[in-house]
Amino acid sequence: MIFLNPGFLYALFALAIPIIIHLFNFRRTKKVYFSNTRFLKKVKEASSSKRKLKHYLILASRLLFLFFLIMAFCQPFLPADENNIASNRNIIYLDNSYSMSNEVDRDLTALDAATEYVQSLINVYPEAAEYKLITNDFSSFSNTFKGKAEIADFLTQIDYSGSSRSAFEIKERIESELSNEVKEVFWIGDFQKTILAREPLIFDSLRNFNLIPLSFRSIQNVSVDSVFLNTPVLIGDIRPRLTAIISNTGLTEVNDLVVKVILNEVEVATGTITILPNDKAEISFDLSLDLKDTNKGKITLQEFPVTFDNDFYFTLTTNTKISVLEVKENAGTTPVETVYGNQTIFEFKSFQADNLDYSLIEAADLIIINELASIEPSLLTPLNSFIDQGGSLLVVPPYRPDVLSYRVLRGLSLINLADTSARVSLATPDFDNPFFANVFEDKVPSMAMPEVTTALTWGRERSAILRTQAGYPYLSENKSQGSTYLLAAPLSESFGTFQDHALFVPVMYRLAMYGANSQSGLYEFIDSETITFPLAEAQTDMVVKLKGEEEFIPAYQFNSKELALQLPKYLLNAGFYDLEINNEVQGAIAFNYAAEESDLNQEDDLLSYFQGNVKLLESEDITSFKSLIENKYVGVALWRYAICLSLFFLLCEVLLIRFLTKVLICQF
Repeated sequence: MIFLNPGFLYALFALAIPIIIHLFNFRRTKKVYFSNTRFLKKVKEASSSKRKLKHYLILASRLLFLFFLIMAFCQPFLPADENNIASNRNIIYLDNSYSMSNEVDRDLTALDAATEYVQSLINVYPEAAEYKLITNDFSSFSNTFKGKAEIADFLTQIDYSGSSRSAFEIKERIESELSNEVKEVFWIGDFQKTILAREPLIFDSLRNFNLIPLSFRSIQNVSVDSVFLNTPVLIGDIRPRLTAIISNTGLTEVNDLVVKVILNEVEVATGTITILPNDKAEISFDLSLDLKDTNKGKITLQEFPVTFDNDFYFTLTTNTKISVLEVKENAGTTPVETVYGNQTIFEFKSFQADNLDYSLIEAADLIIINELASIEPSLLTPLNSFIDQGGSLLVVPPYRPDVLSYRVLRGLSLINLADTSARVSLATPDFDNPFFANVFEDKVPSMAMPEVTTALTWGRERSAILRTQAGYPYLSENKSQGSTYLLAAPLSESFGTFQDHALFVPVMYRLAMYGANSQSGLYEFIDSETITFPLAEAQTDMVVKLKGEEEFIPAYQFNSKELALQLPKYLLNAGFYDLEINNEVQGAIAFNYAAEESDLNQEDDLLSYFQGNVKLLESEDITSFKSLIENKYVGVALWRYAICLSLFFLLCEVLLIRFLTKVLICQF
């Protein structure tokens, strides 16, 4: 047995006080005269012996009362086999991610339970013990050791964090804070499967790593996985259709879940969806054509008890015009100029190659190289740079081009010259190809297709958008940083009727839309380190701000038509942030929490992922947890038993004084 406060043992000298009082408590005698004293001797002898017994019992009760009271102040305990109190320095990691908002008991969230665990932990250790408390924010608070009072105060301020840390990141942070004085590390969290590494994490064997898992009452949760539009851009009279993919990570089927679409703070659509266990399902909504330049929307679910991911934010930006640049060999009107003649949708410019202003290349959404006999080296450099920066390029070759000059262009290394062949019909488009999504109202496999004559061939490419009935590609896409599209023949009557067919216009429109779409997105995640925002041109001495619930001034870099922003990772909240440049709003960006947090599935076999000197501390509630920590790492505290015994003997003294005296009186 060990005493935490052995100095109180000196108080045992106080046990002499009741003994001294007992020995020197002389009572003054009073003479009583009787006529006959023959019977008094027997009465005196009998009452004296019983009185001595009573005094001895009271004295024993008083001594035992004081003894156990002193023992309680000494705080005796039986030491544990793994006693590490001597180190007095510990590291605690507390998971405060949004998944911890799930319940571990009725009306008790995992985060509330975790903070109670930490509070119990610091109460078990001596007052002189110090701690480093690490949360998902990796804040500076955990850089130095703190006392019990500071930790307790910090626990009252802990809130949910959007930071979704992997197990590897947490391990690295804990190990960066270790020192020779630290012998105990406690990891308190929900241990989602999504944060665990594929390979086991091996911990230092010189320290005790304690895993304290919090088990959810239920892992049922529904969240929005992603959203997308049926069209690459919002322009013209195209009616937008928004599709959301809803994920059910639980073990039970979700029936008739209500899904709402809020656009510019107005509810514009509602639907219901049924999702199988551990599955995903799609739900689509037709949106109004009356949209602003920038539209803030969110998809809302009604699902409990995990509510942090019930809202999924997105923005819809209407394009004023799509910029199309044609570079051609000869003067005159081309089919390309005809199809992009709608000035309300397209900003079309056409130049001959020898009269081209190269500065226009960076500002274009789609560039069309139309029947150039060869591509000059001075033009190749800006075109390749345009593709490397995510631009879209359509190559319409002439008859008998300079193949070597074309091969230097990104994505055209497979071009081979071929003899002009007889006209053949194009095969029916692949209706499942996303390129043709929402192009055809009626999907007729036997629809009439244009006839073409191929002037170029590059083998039987499987990724072709359009191909001949013989299987050779007619329109193909080569995807790198940007997209390079290649036709197999010129757009003239000598090489087919594609430019006169009804399919020509939607194909060319789709190419332009995909070019414009490469510069924009509907949403971002708060754990993104860098995002891009479309910007026509840079301004002088730009001051860039993100304004939402908080205001940030991010680092940025302007590249061609986009602004690359470096985000303050994990400091953003889900919602909308206006992008301001020199105090003028340029648009809005929607941020959402990481999808990994919505998957509440927990790992059951933790010791297969965490190896080394690792122990698993499992408890049903806070009381059992405190007892587990005391018994395993501190020992069995005996002061409670000492107090109970002290009170028991105090009660015995009271009962002896009150009732034993009455018994003696009644007997005589």
